[in-house]
Formats: sequence, C-alpha cells, structure tokens
Amino acid sequence: MSRHSIHAVFLCGALGLGLGLSGVPTASAADVQAEQSQPALRVTYLLYSGRPNPVVLVTDPAQLRAIEEQIERALASGERVTKAESHAVLGYTGIQIERLGASARSSAPLVLRGDLLRTSSSQATVSRDVAGIENLLLQLGREQKVLGDAELSVIRQTR
Repeated sequence: MSRHSIHAVFLCGALGLGLGLSGVPTASAADVQAEQSQPALRVTYLLYSGRPNPVVLVTDPAQLRAIEEQIERALASGERVTKAESHAVLGYTGIQIERLGASARSSAPLVLRGDLLRTSSSQATVSRDVAGIENLLLQLGREQKVLGDAELSVIRQTR
C-alpha cells in the first residue's frame, strides 16, 4: 500500500468517526431522519463566531404547532419592512428557525431578535409578538440545556 493510500485510509477513518472530537458538531441520526420525513424545527441560537452555535431540534407536535402559530400571528399582525443587510457583529445576533421535513423544502430560514422577524436578507416583519417567540425559544434552550446562565446573560445584555 502506498504512502498516499495509507494517508487516505487514515483520513477516511478519522472522518468516519465524526468530527465531534474536534468540537465540530456531527449530524445525529435524529437530525437526518427529521430532515427527511416528519416536520421539525431546527432552532439555532446565533451566539458565537468561530465555534458551533447551540442548536435544539423541536419535533414534539404540540411545541411545533405553538411555535408555528406564534410565527404566523407575528407575520400577520406585524408591519412589513425592508431592511438593509446588517453588518457582521460579534455576540448574540438572534435565533434562526429552519423548518425541516418533506413539506419544508421551499421554506427559507427565519431569524428573529427583539421585535424583528427577518424572512430574507432584505425583508422583515416588526411585531411585538416576536419578542414573545424569542423568550419562548430562549426558555426552550435553557430546558434542553444548550443555553446556560452565562449564555443567557450575554443574550439579555445584548438585546
């Protein structure tokens, strides 16, 4: 076996173990299954630059329905605005919500922070209901133990 073949086998083996050892998250079987079949939401807390952000996968039908209803209410009651793309900022920049599952193929991710629900890079909705969704999702992150006191403190200071 050549030196290049040994290197390739080693590299493939390292990648096959998952990159979790280096701090880079790997997709779990539950994530892959949720993306392919049942409806789910991937909630990403946009906190860090240069390291993975905390993520919660919401698959419980009651939680999904509650979050989706609040998003629809905020979109329906809010004022649509055109916003320029925000500059890169370190620290908390909001919560990204991605719809997963077969029916979510055409759905773009949403990002919310404060009273602003961004539906694209230039389109957003301003609604007081958005802050309620943000609080609900922050509580969910705490319950799922992906957000601790330190992260919540940073988030509250930068809101």
